[in-house]
Amino acid sequence: LQHINIGAMETKEQLRHRTVKELKEMLRQEGYNPDDIMGVEKDELVAKLWMLRQNPMEEDPYPLPLYSNCWAQFILRALFLAAIQWIIMSCFVAIHFTLLSILSVALILTLRNIVVRREKAARRRK
Repeated sequence: LQHINIGAMETKEQLRHRTVKELKEMLRQEGYNPDDIMGVEKDELVAKLWMLRQNPMEEDPYPLPLYSNCWAQFILRALFLAAIQWIIMSCFVAIHFTLLSILSVALILTLRNIVVRREKAARRRK
């Protein structure tokens, strides 16, 4: 399959001339899973793809740390990271250094989140 130029805006008619495989590849390049789309007619697929390309999702320049999608996932991953860090470091260094390093990581992540929230709030006010 040839590379599909995702940046070029196409009309609905141009999208209709593409194959279903090409349309699904375009969806994949947009960040969607084309395997989830089954039993959809080509015209409906064209309409949805055209609408998605007219209103592209804005990418957040400051996502949550630890590759998290939501706060619950972030908290669980942070707890997991702290537990792993505690287990590994307690084998090599004293407990107070282990605790200090875990608190340092938590402080750094907290300060990063505070700075990011302030920048986002300032951007929204503009």
